[in-house]
Amino acid sequence: MTLLHTRSWGAGAAGHSPLAVLVHGVTSSSRTWWRVGPALAGRGYRVVAVDLRGHGASPRAEAGLAVADLAGDVAETVAGVGGPVDLLVGHSLGALVALELAGRHPGFARRLVVEDPPGASSVDWAGVAAGIEADTARAATDPEGLRRELEAANPAWPAGEAERRVADLADCDGLAIAAALRPGVAFDLPALLAAAPVPTLMLLAEEALDSLLTGPDRTAAVAALPEGTTRVLPAGHSIHREALDAWLAALDAWLSR
Repeated sequence: MTLLHTRSWGAGAAGHSPLAVLVHGVTSSSRTWWRVGPALAGRGYRVVAVDLRGHGASPRAEAGLAVADLAGDVAETVAGVGGPVDLLVGHSLGALVALELAGRHPGFARRLVVEDPPGASSVDWAGVAAGIEADTARAATDPEGLRRELEAANPAWPAGEAERRVADLADCDGLAIAAALRPGVAFDLPALLAAAPVPTLMLLAEEALDSLLTGPDRTAAVAALPEGTTRVLPAGHSIHREALDAWLAALDAWLSR
C-alpha cells in the first residue's frame, strides 16, 4: 500500500467533528475539491482530500493502479488521520474507489456520495487513455494554450478552475495511468451500488452533457439504489466544477432526510 498526499479543510479536532473524505477522479487531484472542501468545513466537517497514487503530490506508480489498489491506499492513509469517516465522497474513478472501500472495509464510512461514476460499457477506455496521454503532454509543453482552450470549452467553470485543471494534468503520471486504463477497467457498478453497506447518494450529470454513465449502464445503476437516492443535476461529468450550488443543495437535502 502507498501513503497518499492529502489536503485538509476545517479546524475541528479529531473525534469532535465529523470527518469527510474526498476522492478525486482520473488525472485530477485533491485540488479539484478547492470549493467543496471549504463548503463542507463550513457545515462542520473536518475534511481530508487525497491525491490518488500517480496523481497530484502522491508517489508515482508504474503498477498498482487497479481500483482495489487505490482503495487500499486510501484506507491506509485515512487510518492515520483519526476518527471514523462520516461522509465518503468520490467522483468518477474516485466513485469506484469509494464504493470499493465501502464494500471491502465494513465500517470504514457511515455515508457515501458517488458523483457521476463511469459505466463499464459507457466509456471508450482506449480513447480515454489516448486523451490522457495527449492532455498530460500538452500540460507540460503548452500549459497556457491548454488553459485557454479549457476556459473556452467550459464556460460554466469558475475563474481559476482551468488553471487548476492544467496543474493536475501536469502533476499526474499520464503514461502510467493511460497504460492502466487502455485495456479497460473491469467492474460491475450496479453490483457495487447494491452491495454498499451504508446509505448512498448518487449524483449524476446529464447524459446530453457528457455524463460517463449512459444508456443501459445508467438504467441499471439507478435501479440498484433505493428510490430517491439518485439525483440528476444540470451539469456535465464534473458536477462539482460546473454546478456546485446544486451539488451542495442535493447533499444537504439528502443528509437532512
